[in-house]
Amino acid sequence: MKIRIIGPVGSGKTTLANRLSLKYQIPVTSLDDLNWIRRPQGDVHRTIEQRNRLLNEVLKQKDWIIEGVQYRYGQESFADADIIYFKDVRHLRNLFYLWKRYVRARFKKGARQYRQIRIFLKWEHHFHQKERAEIRQLLEPYTEKVVVLKK
Repeated sequence: MKIRIIGPVGSGKTTLANRLSLKYQIPVTSLDDLNWIRRPQGDVHRTIEQRNRLLNEVLKQKDWIIEGVQYRYGQESFADADIIYFKDVRHLRNLFYLWKRYVRARFKKGARQYRQIRIFLKWEHHFHQKERAEIRQLLEPYTEKVVVLKK
């Protein structure tokens, strides 16, 4: 089974991916992990060639779950997927999730990247203002396999 999950930052994509992974025993790939090399001194962007090579390795697998907000590259994952989950979370609910993630990261020593609330709020706003409509248009050819999740 091949599952693609997309939605705004902080919408629960990773949580859904991990639950589906446990249920179906399928590995999860986060597009963030393909984009970034995580280092204690700060994250570093992979090159486009590195990212594409890693994504193609995942797409060759018999079963996969790919989650991430990224959609401008790797669009073959939508075509190859058996099911696409679109986390179309309401703006206020999504803001609540982002603040919750920030507090957890800030006060419970969570992942460093989540301590930068301003950039996540900016990305979330941009998603709802522009990218949401672009993703809906991108998913139109795949309506028979798209499941929209509002919560």
